[in-house]
Amino acid sequence: MAFTNFETKEINCKVVYFGPESAGKTENLRSIYSRTSIEMKSGLMELNENASAGQYFEFLPISLGYVDDFHIKLHLFSLPKVNLFDTVMPVLLKGVDGTVFVVDSRIESLEANEECLANVEKTFFAEGVKLKDLPMVVQYNKRDLDEIMPLNLLQSELNLSHAPEQEAIAIDSIGTMETLHQMAKIILKNLASS
Repeated sequence: MAFTNFETKEINCKVVYFGPESAGKTENLRSIYSRTSIEMKSGLMELNENASAGQYFEFLPISLGYVDDFHIKLHLFSLPKVNLFDTVMPVLLKGVDGTVFVVDSRIESLEANEECLANVEKTFFAEGVKLKDLPMVVQYNKRDLDEIMPLNLLQSELNLSHAPEQEAIAIDSIGTMETLHQMAKIILKNLASS
């Protein structure tokens, strides 16, 4: 889980944003980057307008500040390329401290959401981890569109573990920071109890 470097006094935590293609994972990271202060930003990689063929994931490191002289950093990752899922995802999931399931709220995307969730559970299980045992926040994105599923149906189909939830319109930076704050709160609570 969290990696502590006693020499540099840093605690690095990994959060993976997952969801079906076009659910809004990249928009979440862009929104977080644009809305964080200079002090929180510590770099941004791969958040290009047009993803290149060689782009496997996106990465955004941010700072949560200091606790007992240790610098707490969140390393946010997203995996946008579905066809690379089986090869890259196991590497990204090693040592993960939390996940954000970005749900595409459109009616037509229910099956893609379910498939993505099943693939992530399967990949975690292959690594000896149960997804339900990891901190997760479920974000219902694209809530501004016309043909979306009612929230209660999305909850009953996709949030069986009753994880914390957040409605969002990532492209307009609505709900993205709230999602991150929920995840950071869970991670900090887990760090404090360990």
